[in-house]
Amino acid sequence: MSTTRIILGQLVQLGWHITKHRVNGTIELHAIKLDCSEEPQIARCNDGDGPNEEYRAACLLAEGCGIDLEDG
Repeated sequence: MSTTRIILGQLVQLGWHITKHRVNGTIELHAIKLDCSEEPQIARCNDGDGPNEEYRAACLLAEGCGIDLEDG
């Protein structure tokens, strides 16, 4: 399983609904908290829409949703 899928799976386990959008060579990830307790979050990578860009967008989205990926 890729690191991107693990990050997005963690968000889903925390109650976020995640959608992925690829438009004009960019990747955009949206997260909406199912219980409406948090503001919706959007992360975008304008450098492309491949796996590396999707990973970077997932990291940004996780940070926006309150997950500290650096804390280990």
